[in-house]
Amino acid sequence: MPVRSLLRREESYALHALLLLAEEPGLGAAEIARKLKAPPAFLAKVLSKLTKAGLVESRMGRAGGVWLRLPPEEITLLKVMESLSGPVALDLCATLRRCPTEERRGFCYLKPNLVRMNQEIRRAFSSLTLKDLLPEAPKRA
Repeated sequence: MPVRSLLRREESYALHALLLLAEEPGLGAAEIARKLKAPPAFLAKVLSKLTKAGLVESRMGRAGGVWLRLPPEEITLLKVMESLSGPVALDLCATLRRCPTEERRGFCYLKPNLVRMNQEIRRAFSSLTLKDLLPEAPKRA
C-alpha cells in the first residue's frame, strides 16, 4: 500500500528550501531548485507563495538571491503549511458547527475526538520551528 504523506509536496519543498536558506542565505531560485532536486518552475511557485506570506524576500542584483525575512525561531511548521495551503485541519468535520452525523442523530462521538486531535496536531506543528530543525552551531572552545 502506498504511503500517504501529511505534508503536501509544495509544503515539503517549502520547508526544505527554508532550511537551506537558513544555512545558505542569498541563494538564487535556480540554485535552490538544483540543490533540492526540485522542478525549477514548481519551486519558483513555492518561493512566490513564501514571499507573499512574508517568510522570504527576493533581492535583485549582484548581491541578490532569496533570503529569510524572519529568524528561524519565528518560522513554525504550521506557519509554513498554512501560508501555502490554508488552515490545517485533520478533518473538515471538526471545523463545522454541526457535522452531518450531529444533524442526523443529534450527537457525534467522532467529532469531539477530531476536534481534540486537530488541536493537538496544530499545537505540535506550531511548536516546531526551523531553528529546531537546523543543526546546532559548532561549539567554540
